[in-house]
Amino acid sequence: MWLAESGEPGTTLALSFGVHGNERPPIDAGLALVAELESGALAIARGRLLLIHSNPRATEEDRRWSEGGVDLNRCFGKAVQAKQPELYEEQRAQEVARVLERHDPEVLVDFHCTVEPGDPFMMQHPGVDHAPSRAVLRLLSARVLLSDPELNFGNVSLDEWMGTRGKVGICFETGWIQSPDCTPEFVLGEMKNVLAGHGMLAGVEPRLHDDKTLLQLDHVIRCEGDGFRWRDGVGSNLQALEKGTVLGAYADGTEVALPVDATLIFPKKKPELVEHGKPLVYLGVRH
Repeated sequence: MWLAESGEPGTTLALSFGVHGNERPPIDAGLALVAELESGALAIARGRLLLIHSNPRATEEDRRWSEGGVDLNRCFGKAVQAKQPELYEEQRAQEVARVLERHDPEVLVDFHCTVEPGDPFMMQHPGVDHAPSRAVLRLLSARVLLSDPELNFGNVSLDEWMGTRGKVGICFETGWIQSPDCTPEFVLGEMKNVLAGHGMLAGVEPRLHDDKTLLQLDHVIRCEGDGFRWRDGVGSNLQALEKGTVLGAYADGTEVALPVDATLIFPKKKPELVEHGKPLVYLGVRH
């Protein structure tokens, strides 16, 4: 973790990357930003900037989380934060939380990329009309925002941890990890635009992206049978479908259909990810 201080009043901003250790574009971008700051090639004009490589052990192992560990982004809830840590990710989540509490940033943007094909998108804990978050979202190029006021998705992820404290916490999924557009250079440009938008880069005007589709996570479809198979052409992330659309069927022929007009969020396409009682797909409803 690194802290860059300008000595001038301004926002305390946190950028995190590498919560999942094999998501290389955000990690490489974050480390490149660290290198520019440490070399003097880049300086912070105002405020303070906290940079967090969240799961360096998993990055060293080129794993989503470390060997024998757990998903770091599920370790920011009260139960894990209060316990005696047994696993590396539990310990690391407590370390990250303590640093955030000490430096008290107003804004945190957590950079990720997806392991399934799909366009960039953003997530936040508050509702879509949360004004402080909307001011930050303008600085990120993704066109889709998913809000999760009931914490159905992470319960509690790093960005949601910020939101539960009345701060701005945004998760930015910068694109599919195998996409030629999801590069360290692209992610670094997004990071620097967030800095520019907070007045941290002298003489640099930020790019503003106001054309957003606002979705709220209002429904979760859970697995209730064996052998679920998606229909052909159905089941891609951010796919918008009409109420009644059949998503697929279980081995006994029972079909699963959409209860509302919705956009599919993180559909579980790999059989090993489909478990009884666990989410089959999250549904974002346009607001």
